Amino acid sequence: MTATDGSEFDAIADEYDRVRPSYPDALVDAACDRARLLPGACVLEIGCGTGLLTEMLVARGLRVEAVDPGPSMVDAARRRVGDADVRFHLGRFEDVDLPRESFAAAFSGTAFHWVDPSVGWAKVAGLLAPAGVLALLQAGLPVLVRDFDRAVWRNALPPEEVWPVADPFDVWSGADARRGDVTALWSWLARYDLQNREAAGLFDDAGMLTVPVPAEDTAESYLALIATTSTYLRLDPARRASLAETVHEVFAAAGGTNRWVDYATLVTARRRP
Repeated sequence: MTATDGSEFDAIADEYDRVRPSYPDALVDAACDRARLLPGACVLEIGCGTGLLTEMLVARGLRVEAVDPGPSMVDAARRRVGDADVRFHLGRFEDVDLPRESFAAAFSGTAFHWVDPSVGWAKVAGLLAPAGVLALLQAGLPVLVRDFDRAVWRNALPPEEVWPVADPFDVWSGADARRGDVTALWSWLARYDLQNREAAGLFDDAGMLTVPVPAEDTAESYLALIATTSTYLRLDPARRASLAETVHEVFAAAGGTNRWVDYATLVTARRRP
């Protein structure tokens, strides 16, 4: 994993806000239930982005301390939540000073893989109250790679960087095998190396919940979405043009649309007393 200061996403904050999907209510409710959160509880959000998850947390009556390194992202999040009870912290989670053992839960939506695993796991454990819950969400599953995805990216990435196909059975089997270590479980699902053996001992009671999300894309909507990903943002202009051409070819061969099912995912773990 390569660390990021958030600038690559901050430069496209408006587009990110427009096309990125939010999270199913069922997953946010499940996380709140797991943490036994009541209205007024103070929670931490790591990597709030443009406030998609922040908005859902304040709608449940929670007081939110939200951290993000992107000023444009934070501005968008402020606009989204208005006068809600949110305190924003501009900076990398690793660097922001927050009160220890002060949060009933810590949430992170499609962001925790950008946190340095040598720092992040231990820091969030120290910020959680005893038995507090870490809730990690993804709007989709990066590890769930289909033939369609490989066909789209085949000309934009070196062959060794094109992700292997993984069907849902393999994904769930791999997740079950890693439930004893939340750092390994999240690494598997997020497709990043985030494991930390020392930090793994700070959490227990790991759980996972998924919600199927039917999707339908055209070439234009698919391109708009992937243009907000780190993989796309790191491509040079020639590779971006090649990718766009391939996307239109693949969608034309599929009849103009691609219908599929993704899986929004929640992983929770409880801080050891």
